[in-house]
Amino acid sequence: MILLLTNSGDVTTDILMPHLTCRAEVFRLNIDLWKEYTWNIHADGYEISDPLGRVCREAQVGAVYERKVMFNPLTIDVPAGGCPDYWLRSEVLEIWSGIKDLAFGTGKLALIHPSPSGVWKKMRQMRLAAKYFPVPAWQMLHKVNPQIGDNLVCKCNSGQNIGKNRVFNVSKVMPTHIDLEFPWFLQQAVDAVSDVTVAYINGRLFASEYSREGMKGVDCRKPTSEGKGEWKPCELTADEQERIRAMMAETGFTFSRLDFLRGRDGTLHFLEFNVNGQYAWIDILNKRGMLTAIADEVMRVHNKNIPV
Repeated sequence: MILLLTNSGDVTTDILMPHLTCRAEVFRLNIDLWKEYTWNIHADGYEISDPLGRVCREAQVGAVYERKVMFNPLTIDVPAGGCPDYWLRSEVLEIWSGIKDLAFGTGKLALIHPSPSGVWKKMRQMRLAAKYFPVPAWQMLHKVNPQIGDNLVCKCNSGQNIGKNRVFNVSKVMPTHIDLEFPWFLQQAVDAVSDVTVAYINGRLFASEYSREGMKGVDCRKPTSEGKGEWKPCELTADEQERIRAMMAETGFTFSRLDFLRGRDGTLHFLEFNVNGQYAWIDILNKRGMLTAIADEVMRVHNKNIPV
């Protein structure tokens, strides 16, 4: 059995499921629907039942795969003294995290696992990436002036919404217009012709490209979410492939989605990597075999622990 840790609204999970259920029994544990499950966790293992009465027993689990463990709504307002809802979420999250930790300790955690060399935040990512790719000059500052030029963009460092479900999009900014009382993540703008995203699946690479021709603004997420333009499969050079594989090998992660900008001269500029990013939209119909590659990795862990 494969235990899939996720949430009920994750479309990537929906798309991937058929590629797993045709090969093994899958138990989907949606954290946002936690009230509909029962669980009993003890010294000898765990038993979890879903609303349909299906039971997941630890001894039967060959692989645990974490997709997106997110509540709905994603965030809640928490008063200074705390509140019951936030306490409940924290308690439930500890359960999901504990199950993942057990799987890691027994060799059952597939694809999305901690790096042997620890957590990789953006600043550490960019330092390492500079060994392999050009990285636009960057600065994270508070109460000091920008020192990396005038052609800058500001970014969100945490990935959190800024209130009322609004997203902090990458935006061009004038250095003289920045309120230095706020924490900022600034980076030199790249004269780019396209965005490139690469799914790294234990050494296999699936690259897609989004043309910036006619795009308004500098953040491709907005037009992408509005259905403007199209992400198309693209080819990486042998050198680019080699550099990505070498960089990811150094991190210790077996899955990631890497984001780049393609400069007008063809140079690939590194932006960041996400060790549990959305990926299904890159190959929804599995024409390139990306979903099969994901399923293969999960099944490899499953079959190692539950031999067929």
